[in-house]
Amino acid sequence: MYKKLLPTIIGVLTACGTPAYRASEVPVPASYSVSSALTSTSLGSASSAEDASIQPVVVSSSPVAAPFWTELGDTVLTSLVREAQRANMDVRVAQSRLTNARASRRLASFDLLPTITGVGSASRLQQSMAQVPGLTSQLPAQQLWDVGFDASWELDIFGRVGRGVRAQSALVESSEHALGDIQITVAAEVARTYFELRGAQKQLEVAKRNTDNQREIVKLTENRLAAGSGTAFDTERAKSVLYLTLASTPSIEAQIAQDRNRLAVLLGRTPDALPAALLDSGMLPRLPDTLYVGSPDQLVRRRPDVLQAERQLAAKSLFVGAARAEYLPRINLAARAGYVGTSIDSVFKRGNSRLLVGPVVTFPLFDVGRVREKVEVARAGEEEAEAEYNSTVLRALEESESSLVTYDRAHARLAILEDAVRSSARAADLAKQRFEAGLTDFLQVLDAERTLLDAENQLAAGHTSAAIALVAVYKAAGGTWPIR
Repeated sequence: MYKKLLPTIIGVLTACGTPAYRASEVPVPASYSVSSALTSTSLGSASSAEDASIQPVVVSSSPVAAPFWTELGDTVLTSLVREAQRANMDVRVAQSRLTNARASRRLASFDLLPTITGVGSASRLQQSMAQVPGLTSQLPAQQLWDVGFDASWELDIFGRVGRGVRAQSALVESSEHALGDIQITVAAEVARTYFELRGAQKQLEVAKRNTDNQREIVKLTENRLAAGSGTAFDTERAKSVLYLTLASTPSIEAQIAQDRNRLAVLLGRTPDALPAALLDSGMLPRLPDTLYVGSPDQLVRRRPDVLQAERQLAAKSLFVGAARAEYLPRINLAARAGYVGTSIDSVFKRGNSRLLVGPVVTFPLFDVGRVREKVEVARAGEEEAEAEYNSTVLRALEESESSLVTYDRAHARLAILEDAVRSSARAADLAKQRFEAGLTDFLQVLDAERTLLDAENQLAAGHTSAAIALVAVYKAAGGTWPIR
């Protein structure tokens, strides 16, 4: 009867210590809702041929392939990202954490193997008369020399140790994904700062070009004033516009310096050791009309922070199993062997050997409360990890949808600003011609110049914003995707 019940008892005990791991399931849509929403918003509101020509960005669910910065064709940006992946301090910190996690896993795996330690001692022993009943006088002191080894091996019948090792393996995988997340963040930060730098350089070029143009206008008004065909009012208004343009350059130059300093930190360098290519002005990238970002399901299976959170949840679930296994007995095979002698010369003589071999079973008979609290602590950690995983998935979906909308609208705004600059430039030329022909006053020239300057500044800022929005799409989509 007992033989029949034994397998059942073992099965029940094993089930007691083995909670099944299940990844939390968050509903993920089949496709991004941004595609249809943008199409209906952009085209449905078109009121003219010019409006209809502004097409929304196409969001493709085709699989991703390569890092996005390699598709932009900017060799400076590519070299900066590659160097940052190698030298950035945050990346180095993540690499150190990964090394730590791998060492912890190797350390935990040693618990699956026997533990063998060598022992050696020299002691002087004198027993009390009370320790040996019947003695009429105290025994003489003895010098004891002991040499041998102790061995112990836990039979992991209920999987306590094995779960701990698998949990450490899950933590290693989590650290690997954390490193990937840091690398994506660093690459995105490098690209964002680089585009801000190029945008500021472009704005500085616009300011300098407008300054030269406005100096010519000031000279023209001064000449007209000297010839008696102009007014002091026109001259002072022209100078006012010139001074306002000059006043805008210091803040742009400060922004350029800040961006260079930020890039130096991201590259693990000092500001005076930046690449020479960053000292010269460069072009912002041509922005794509189609984004191949994959599907939301691919996003969840690709983003490192989601994968990191899932591996954390797996580890916490395994720790719960290891804690519940504390309710069950531990069975150790123990052995002690060696030699004991009263002098160092007699230690290894015949008859002085010692040996102890046998199983050791421990059970938390009166310590169940402590085990129960350990299980509660582990369960709380699992619940926290599950909530964090769900939050990470939802945040990933939010970021991807929002970044796609932001980029599409920035892309559309950029097309409108380009038209605005062309129209403003033509208007400024016409205003000059009409003024020189005596058909209009100088206020229209100044107004046209201010409008052109504002349009060019907005175009440079809009191009920068669209490029930064492109980087946000890259980061939200998990780091690697081609653009066309």
